[in-house]
Amino acid sequence: MPDLPTRTVQARTIGRTFTAPNGKVFRPSIFLTVTCRSYGRVDKEGVPIDMDAYDYRSAARDAIHYPKLVDRLWQNMRRVVGYDVQYMGTLEPQRRLAPHLHALLRGTISRADLRRIVAATYHQVWWPSTEHVRYRSRRLPAWDGDIDAYVDPDTGDTLSTWDQALDALDADHEAEPSHVVRFGSQLRAEGVLAGSPEADRCIGYVAKYLTKDLGAVLDAAKASPRQIEHQDRLWQALRYEPCSPTCANWLRYGVQPHNPKPGLVPGFCGGKVHRRESLGFGGRRVLVSRRWSGKTLADHCADRRSWVREVLGLPDDPEADKYLWVQADTTDPDVLPREKRLLLAIADRSRWRDELRRALDDSRSADTSDATATRSAA
Repeated sequence: MPDLPTRTVQARTIGRTFTAPNGKVFRPSIFLTVTCRSYGRVDKEGVPIDMDAYDYRSAARDAIHYPKLVDRLWQNMRRVVGYDVQYMGTLEPQRRLAPHLHALLRGTISRADLRRIVAATYHQVWWPSTEHVRYRSRRLPAWDGDIDAYVDPDTGDTLSTWDQALDALDADHEAEPSHVVRFGSQLRAEGVLAGSPEADRCIGYVAKYLTKDLGAVLDAAKASPRQIEHQDRLWQALRYEPCSPTCANWLRYGVQPHNPKPGLVPGFCGGKVHRRESLGFGGRRVLVSRRWSGKTLADHCADRRSWVREVLGLPDDPEADKYLWVQADTTDPDVLPREKRLLLAIADRSRWRDELRRALDDSRSADTSDATATRSAA
C-alpha cells in the first residue's frame, strides 16, 4: 500500500487562499508534468543508444496501461490533500515516444507532497502470464463452431477460457502481477496564477490537442532513419501485447479472449493502441475532471449549439422542446439501410463543416474590414 497520509475528502473543489502583505488574496494553481520511467539510455533525438538493450516490452506495457496509472494518481492526490482536486490535462508522447502527462490542477499542493504522491502511485495488472508464447503465426488456435471456442490446432483440446485463466491466477498464492506501471523520477510542478501570461501559456499547452491531429505520435516526414527504426521496434512490441481482456493476442499465449468470436488473429487486434501511428495512445488525449468547469455534458452541448447558431446567424428554435426523440428500430420501413445512413451522415457533417468554415471566414473578414476602417478614420 502507498505510504501516504490520508485525509477525509471535503466537499470542495478549490484549494487554499493566500493573502499578500498588501491585502490581496490569491488562490494559486499547479501546472504538473510527470513522465514514464526509463527503459534505457537515449540520445538527444530520443532514440535508444543501444536498441537491443532497450526494454521495449516494458515500454509497450506502460503505454497501454498508462491511463490507469493516471486515474490512480488523481485518487491518491485527493486522499492526501483532502479535497476533490479538479484537473485539465493532456497525454502526449515524449521524444523517446513514451507517454507523459501535463495537467493543470486547481489549488496548490506542496512539491514535497507531490513527489511523495507520484512516487507512491502505481497500477498492478493482474492478467494471465504472457511470458511464454504457445502459438505462432504458422500454428494458431482454430475456431470450433460446434462449441463456440478456440481449440489447439493439433490436439483439438479447448483452450482455457478467460474466466478459467483468472481462476487459476487466483488459486496461485505465489502469483504476482503480470505488470506494474509506475511513474518515472522526473517531476515538474509550477505555480500558476489566474489571469497571468503564464496561465495563458499553460492553458494553451494542455488545450492544444482539442484541435491538433491525434493520429500520429511521430512526424514521419521529419523523422530520422533511427527514429523510424525506434518507432518500428516499439510497434512490434505493442503489436503482440494484449491490450484488454477481449484482445485477440491472448490466443498467442493459449488463452481465449473474453467473449471470443471467430476470426480472431494474434497481431491483428483492432485496438487503437496496436496501431503503428498511435503507439499505445488508445484513449482520449485531453483529460478533464467532471467538476473542472462546473458544467455537465448537456451544458457543454448547449454551449456548442448556441455558438454554432451564433456563427451561422441562426435564431434559436422556439419549438425545440416540442419534439420527442425516440430511437428508430431497424425494422421501421422509414429507416434506410445502414450503409446509406452512414453516407448521409457523412454528407451532412461535411456540409455543416463547410457552412461553419465559410461563416467563420466571413466573420474574420468583417472584423478585419472594421479594424481597417477604424484605423483609416483615425
